[in-house]
Amino acid sequence: MIKYLSMRYKFFLMASLGICAIVMLSFLAFDITNKGVVNVNNVFEGSKRVQTIQQSYILPLFKLREQSLSLIMAPNEDLRKDILQKINEMHLQMETPFSKLPAQVYSQWKNYVGLILANQAYLKEDFEEGAFINANTAERDQFYALMDSLEVLQQNELTHSSETYSKANKEAINSRYFIAVWLIIIVLLTFMFGFFIAKNIVDSILHVRRGLREFFDYLKSPSTEEATRIHIPLTNKDELGDMARQINQNIEIIQANLEQDSKLIEDATNVVEDLKLGNLDRRLVASGNSDQLNLLKAVMNEMLDNLELRIQQEIDERTRQEQLLIQQSKLAAMGNMIGNIAHQWRQPLGEINALLMIIQVRQHFDDFNEAFLTEKIEECNRITAYMSNTISDFQNFFKPSKDKEIFEINDACERASSIIQASLRYHSIEFAFEATESIKVLGYPNEFAQALLNILSNAKDVLTDRQIENPFIHMSVKNGEKYTLIKIEDNGGGIAPEYLERIFEPYFTTKHAKQGTGIGLYMTKMIIENNMNGIVTVKNTEHGALFTIKIKHH
Repeated sequence: MIKYLSMRYKFFLMASLGICAIVMLSFLAFDITNKGVVNVNNVFEGSKRVQTIQQSYILPLFKLREQSLSLIMAPNEDLRKDILQKINEMHLQMETPFSKLPAQVYSQWKNYVGLILANQAYLKEDFEEGAFINANTAERDQFYALMDSLEVLQQNELTHSSETYSKANKEAINSRYFIAVWLIIIVLLTFMFGFFIAKNIVDSILHVRRGLREFFDYLKSPSTEEATRIHIPLTNKDELGDMARQINQNIEIIQANLEQDSKLIEDATNVVEDLKLGNLDRRLVASGNSDQLNLLKAVMNEMLDNLELRIQQEIDERTRQEQLLIQQSKLAAMGNMIGNIAHQWRQPLGEINALLMIIQVRQHFDDFNEAFLTEKIEECNRITAYMSNTISDFQNFFKPSKDKEIFEINDACERASSIIQASLRYHSIEFAFEATESIKVLGYPNEFAQALLNILSNAKDVLTDRQIENPFIHMSVKNGEKYTLIKIEDNGGGIAPEYLERIFEPYFTTKHAKQGTGIGLYMTKMIIENNMNGIVTVKNTEHGALFTIKIKHH
């Protein structure tokens, strides 16, 4: 704030601070005087409350006690009537003041009044001895108890008044120290502020002198380092600040040229760093003040354009190859499906051929009638219907599921195994499926069955390629507390250790290029882990490979 003021206003602020100090001390003295008056009033009010307890409670209570005793000692009824009237009047007058006292004291007062009324009841029954005994026992005890409570109240008020007086005395003493401390603080603040203003002026002069010396040294031997360093850090709005701004403007022209070249160099460095990270979109935009740097800019941009073109060509070539692999995978999947259909149709076609041979033989020996022909035609229709249903099952199996649904996991396992069982029987591969109780999961049933079929097909290929004796594939479903485990094990000898970590990678295969594309197990992992939030793992056992699928219950 000070640095934005001119020198004349800085001195004006010093004078204003002295006036403010005097006004502040005046307000402090006025406030201390008011506090003293308030403390005196508090002491006076405490004394009045002590006097009120004495005059409004203690003295009237003694008078009431005196009248109660006089009522008992009165020699005739006339005197008693006068005393009784006084007692009632005193009772009514004292009731209101006592009702304002604490509940405990007011309760003692009501008990005492009840004992006085008991004396009156004794006298009405001419039982003067009972009234006398009550007045000298119960009434007297209650009277002294009530007096003790009133004395406690009176003592509390006296203590409060004494504390108020002591507090006022301490505040009066503290006020003197308070004024002295504030006086010292204000004097110190005034001195410090004046010192700060003087220091600000002196520092400004030193900054200007240092900047001028550095500027003239730079004019003698200019260099880039000196140009970026020279600057007078003075933002004052006074005369010295104006001088500093004029000097800084002369330096900015040289600094601008250097900063322009530096920005081009920094931009080139960032482009190289992005190039290391694989980002080819950036180009050099800034221009330098030096012709050599501008030439470097043009060369780098041309190099980046050529590099980006070559990389794009490589990406296009890689994409084309990937599409060929995917197409090859589709053709392989289609071939497997046709092969499975062929295995499914092999037996029905044999049955149809046998029926045709029987018909031919019966017709040759003239043992041919309409009933026989109808029976054989119905058998052929049943077989062809089975073959048609086989095609429908394959079509539904390979049709992708549109939405997630809750499905029975045992049914999905049976569907996957039914697709390949004919092929397994053809290759004499033993297949066993161990199901469990009904288990519901949420996901895509067709895709899940396809994932299982990929594992089963790989196991079948390994067993046939390696010509394993007594080959088998075992699949089991087990139900846990939160998860369902599907295990598929074969006795094909397992997976080579160097391939075990890469078996789920895309385009990785241990088969010949014409036999596999390496995306089957990759798709299985994507279906299980991404689409159904499950886990699929593989390990080698003493017999072969063991695939484990872990899926959470619905």
